[in-house]
Amino acid sequence: MLIDVNKITEEGLSLNNHLEMDNEYLIEEGGYFFDNLHYDVFLVPSGDHIKVKGTIKTMVSLRCVRCLENFEMEVDSNFDVILFPVNLVEVNNLHLSDEDMEYVFFEDEKIDLDKILIEQINFFIPYNPLCNENCKGLCPICGVDLNREECKCDNSFKELNLLLDKLKR
Repeated sequence: MLIDVNKITEEGLSLNNHLEMDNEYLIEEGGYFFDNLHYDVFLVPSGDHIKVKGTIKTMVSLRCVRCLENFEMEVDSNFDVILFPVNLVEVNNLHLSDEDMEYVFFEDEKIDLDKILIEQINFFIPYNPLCNENCKGLCPICGVDLNREECKCDNSFKELNLLLDKLKR
């Protein structure tokens, strides 16, 4: 959804609705949406930039990095973003400075709200999603899911895994 910056009054613009999301927007491989994305967003101009406050809610399916099982995760997040017009950026050899990389931009007097919402969902999803904090994962030798059953591998490998688990913490 494109929002015309000129239609945002000094009192602000409030938007709330839901979107059906395409799974390809999730950064997490194998992840998919269980539900529409519900959003409530308030945009208000402030000088040369626009402040955006909002909430997003949806349900996604992710794959646990330890046991490789899919699990459901509720996304319920608040966000604050400040948008700047891209014409404020001084372009040097088509590269943005490190300082410019910290900002979110809009161009042609249009704000792409879908892009902001998708970005916020992907920020919410953990780098290494876990089905639960106590997930034991898979045995590196036989591949059995240690959450469901004991493996029959040599105990020396189990001791090595305990040491590795301590190192991970």
